[in-house]
Amino acid sequence: MVIWMGAGIPGWGHNTIKTALLLLTMLLWNHQVLAAVTAQVNRHNIGMDETVTLSIEINGNDSGEPDTAPLQQDFEILSRSHSSSYSLINGSMHEQATWLLVLRPRHAGILHIPALRVSGKHTRPLIVQVRQATVRQSPAGQPTGEVWIDMTVRPVSVRVQQEAIITLRVYQSIRLNQARLTKPKSSHAIIERLGKDRNYQAFQNGQTWDVTELRYAIFPQQHGLLHIAPVQLNGNVMTRGSGFSLAFPGFASQFFQSGQPIRVQSNAAQLSVSPIPSGWKSHAWLPAKHVRLQESWPAGALRVGDPITRTLTLKANGLSSSQLPRIATLLPDGLKGYPDQPVLKDDKQADGIHGSRQQKLAIMPIRTGVYTLPEIDITWWNTQTGKKETAMLPARTFRVLAAPGAAMSSPHPALQASGGQHTPPKPVAKKTVNPVHGDHASLWKWLALFFLSGWFLTVLWLWHRLCNGQRTRDPVQTTAMDTTVARRDMVTACERHDAKACEQALLHIARLLWSDKNVNNLAAFASCCHGSLVQEIKSLDRYLYARREGAQWQGDKLLQAFEQTDLSPAVKTIPQDRQALPSLYPD
Repeated sequence: MVIWMGAGIPGWGHNTIKTALLLLTMLLWNHQVLAAVTAQVNRHNIGMDETVTLSIEINGNDSGEPDTAPLQQDFEILSRSHSSSYSLINGSMHEQATWLLVLRPRHAGILHIPALRVSGKHTRPLIVQVRQATVRQSPAGQPTGEVWIDMTVRPVSVRVQQEAIITLRVYQSIRLNQARLTKPKSSHAIIERLGKDRNYQAFQNGQTWDVTELRYAIFPQQHGLLHIAPVQLNGNVMTRGSGFSLAFPGFASQFFQSGQPIRVQSNAAQLSVSPIPSGWKSHAWLPAKHVRLQESWPAGALRVGDPITRTLTLKANGLSSSQLPRIATLLPDGLKGYPDQPVLKDDKQADGIHGSRQQKLAIMPIRTGVYTLPEIDITWWNTQTGKKETAMLPARTFRVLAAPGAAMSSPHPALQASGGQHTPPKPVAKKTVNPVHGDHASLWKWLALFFLSGWFLTVLWLWHRLCNGQRTRDPVQTTAMDTTVARRDMVTACERHDAKACEQALLHIARLLWSDKNVNNLAAFASCCHGSLVQEIKSLDRYLYARREGAQWQGDKLLQAFEQTDLSPAVKTIPQDRQALPSLYPD
């Protein structure tokens, strides 16, 4: 069409037509060039801990944002930036846009950067070779590079549930921004953070390093070789722009800072874990550096009806409060016990966890007499000496006195002197009394008689209430309340899988329910039971006195059998008008 029109125009020859066609072809080619989209990477061979920068240039007026969704499968996009420039070509304004994407590989291997769609066009696909990151298997050598992480664990050999300390030291010779450090991880172990970070400087490998030290407590839950995975630091290395920042360093430090992504891993660590000693027969396994048992007892005289509070505290260095067992306490007849909820506390210091368990027991004396609370002992394993030790509270003996006003008052001195016979008063010579003073004396005499009568009636009422209260509480109600407390102890022991505490609670129940029988061991207890409970009690007895290495007692089946068995006929025969008081902590 163009050739035909040119042929019809005067002055246009064959050469003129050829020139026009060439110019038209160049314009069409130049438009395609201006609308081209190119992509390239700054590195084709990187490691797992390194990054690659993808640059996408768009020449043309239509410079939309690239679709980066296809990159998410193999790469993590750490940052993206955009810049534009404008130029005048053949009298027309053209735009050139550049997108910079900082990518971090998600795994090693040959990774493909697929063709990305930009404003209806596509980039060419690219390939990046990613090397597997080398992991240090042990802490060794001097710090190198710009950031270095060292992980150690001490001691390197422990027993099951014994505390070991993980120490992380982050060495850095550069300034980091938005640094994030992962937590140590290991299967079959509990890891807790200890204290606060420590910051100091160290001179190693010929240079000064800023060091950040973190500590963790690790409690392995099974024996064998325990592997602790490397921790990882992700952050940005702070850099500054060159030209403007050199001319105005103070201004540039605030407004022209940028960050280069960085990822650093520590070494791996291992922990050798030994099982519980085969000869261990205690009800709870307590591997600790130190264990102590403390008691708080009120001062002063103890009287019937006045509640007192006994506070027992178990403290351990190298154990968390959740590992500490319940402190079993038994009360003799004549004392009522109402336990409070235990208070658990963990003090996380740099040298480890200091756990404590506090139990308060409200004790109500119901009879006078001399009472003895049995000694309390907690067996534990000294991790520093490798020997069994015992924390003990000695037995406590005390006297309970009668309540004030419980005893009848002494007879009047006049009656006491005459042996109880009434002696008529001797005649007294009359005296002249001043009328005013006589009225006052008479008034005080009547007031004294009134208050004396009130005091006497109060004493009688208290005596009647005390005697009546003892009759209503004994003996059936006493058995019901004690059985409720003992049953609660047994349930707690089963839920904690504490075999020894469960044995003590069951024997306490036996003494309450079958006081006429000599039930002093689990075999005697089983002979008083029936159904599935008999087998479960025998299983508990075998575990306690024929324990095999590595065996663990589970209290779920015994608790279920106990709930399904009727063992308390004495409680069922309580009349409706003599029901026991509700427990402080009902089930």
